[in-house]
Amino acid sequence: MSSEDTKVEAQEQNVETTSAVTPGKMLRAGRERLGLSQQDMADKLFLRLSNIQSLEADQLDDNTSITFTKGYVRIYAKNVGIDDKKVIEEFEKIHTAPKQPAKLQSFSKRVAKQAHDDRWMMVTWIILLLLVAGVVVWWYQQADDDSLAQAPPAPNTTSERSATGQSASPRSESQTSENRPVATPAVRSQSAEGLVESAPVEAGTANANPVDEDDAAAIANQQADAPAAPADESEPEAGETAEVVFTFGADCWVNIEDATGEAIAYGVKQAGRVMNISGKAPFEVTLGAPDNVTITYEGEKVDISSFQTGRTARFTLPM
Repeated sequence: MSSEDTKVEAQEQNVETTSAVTPGKMLRAGRERLGLSQQDMADKLFLRLSNIQSLEADQLDDNTSITFTKGYVRIYAKNVGIDDKKVIEEFEKIHTAPKQPAKLQSFSKRVAKQAHDDRWMMVTWIILLLLVAGVVVWWYQQADDDSLAQAPPAPNTTSERSATGQSASPRSESQTSENRPVATPAVRSQSAEGLVESAPVEAGTANANPVDEDDAAAIANQQADAPAAPADESEPEAGETAEVVFTFGADCWVNIEDATGEAIAYGVKQAGRVMNISGKAPFEVTLGAPDNVTITYEGEKVDISSFQTGRTARFTLPM
């Protein structure tokens, strides 16, 4: 009777053992049957010792996906002579992957949407930066254009001075004409009248005839009244007549006055023009674009390269 009880208890233990069999225990039993240690098995499978220990303890490594772990179990089972399908079946019973919670899914979608929105925001910021850069570049270009546009008005002050000089020129000519022949102002006025193109110059040349009459009257008075001679001798004499040639490579604003203060040339001269002038030296010259003008004084070329390009040049000829 006691022997029968012992057999029944052994059978119950076998049933409990069979029902409690796990993939890790099956793998460990197969390894021990072959007389291999855990380190031997790790070297054979090219795994770490911790991986073998986790597999036999039915534990999952947080750093290893369940798919890789299942592959390790299958290889382990084949190397110890166990049916890998049966081991995998038991493995899946224990380590069934839980379904992803709805909250986690919504969180993933929210993260993906946020990443998408962030990309669009980045594109928007790039476009805004490009627009701002374009506005800044445009503003600087406008500022440069305004500065260049404001450069020509500088000669206007000279034109005012030339107008004043024109109004005073008849008196100066009447003062100096007493010491020179009457025909000389007429020749100078004729040459200036053909070169001056603007209204102020025409006004200056229109006054030439009255000056000739005043010169004739002054000479008559000088011959009639001898004491007036010392006062006339104290008046300064004008310089000698000089010939100057201006060649314009581009449109250029000019204002030229001779030693008497008379405007010889005034206004904008077109590109390609060659302008010859003659008058009493020295000449006061103002050029709006000196880099586009070539000057010849009495047959010799005048060097004006020292004047800054794009700036109005004011100088005296001869230099």
